Amino acid sequence: MSRRSKKKQRSQKMQPPPEQLLLDFLEADWQPARALCFQTNLQPFTIELLQRPGLETQLDCFSFNKSVSTQIAEQVSELKSDETITISAGFQSLCDSELPETDYDAVLLPLSQQFSDEYVRDLTLSAVRSLGQGGTLTIASPRDKDYEYHKFLQSLFSKVTRVVSDAGIVYQGKKQQDAPEKKTFEDETAIREGERLLYAYTLPGVFSHRRPNQSARTLIKLMELTDESRILNYDCGSGIVAFAAAARCPNADIHAVDTNARAILCAEQGIAKNELTTVRTELITGEADIPEEAYDYLLTNKSYFTSEEQGEQFLQLCLRSLKPGGLLQFSTKQYQWYAHRLLDLFTDVAIDGAVHHFMLAARKPE
Repeated sequence: MSRRSKKKQRSQKMQPPPEQLLLDFLEADWQPARALCFQTNLQPFTIELLQRPGLETQLDCFSFNKSVSTQIAEQVSELKSDETITISAGFQSLCDSELPETDYDAVLLPLSQQFSDEYVRDLTLSAVRSLGQGGTLTIASPRDKDYEYHKFLQSLFSKVTRVVSDAGIVYQGKKQQDAPEKKTFEDETAIREGERLLYAYTLPGVFSHRRPNQSARTLIKLMELTDESRILNYDCGSGIVAFAAAARCPNADIHAVDTNARAILCAEQGIAKNELTTVRTELITGEADIPEEAYDYLLTNKSYFTSEEQGEQFLQLCLRSLKPGGLLQFSTKQYQWYAHRLLDLFTDVAIDGAVHHFMLAARKPE
């Protein structure tokens, strides 16, 4: 990475998140009848709005991630139980695969730097469809190059307010015409398993949308399973790993779980398309929803290593959910920390590599 790129990356980390841009932009007397806040993380966005003095809005918090929506609901519940804090606004926490089309007076849309252009457009079109006539969409983006996106917004609104700062850009538009038809951003891919093709579907916001998922392909290629076993596909995404396991082991019981409602929708589409009867899906809130010592195999794709803390949390989940002697198999691009820690917690640790993607296998002690 060049010195200029590193300097830009450090600068981006120091900037306030887009949620804060929205909070700073909204007037103190902001008071729509019904508002929708989109959240992908646990930034205190909705929490801060609810604590605004005199706010009597019905404030709905929406996320594709059930873990996020549940934790925000719990935080709001704790806030309301605090007798020193007065909250006059209504609140509802929502999780689904699509934003609700409920004629909101205001929609607040923070956009992450990590969102793809396609995901940004998908979210924007969905947000417009969530507005009633005369409703206002307010968007915060940390990006500094926005010619195409600004042009896209101008095709949706007769007037677009654009406020630029060092931290990013805030856009605002009022809905004065019918929203365009909902465009599908769904993508279909296929892999060969033996003599059959297995199909999988993805949407923006589901891992590896429109890109070959080499890490999942590595896992599928190298995983070893036995029939009539119980298999957990954790963070299943599109479900392609679970589909391959079902094709390879037709008598296995396969449980595909994810916290992302869009991922579960895609997995269910793939199950129907491939006519699989042994794969069941579940939208989970988190690790607590997974039964203890219930599975012979745990399969997952951990392409990117985020932190030792999250890595440890994942391995402890595997120990809890696997039966004694059960086998963990997962693919990753960054295997070094996992490999060392697996030696402390598991037995029969093995590493297989394939073009920068590695599969790690380890057995829970008997």
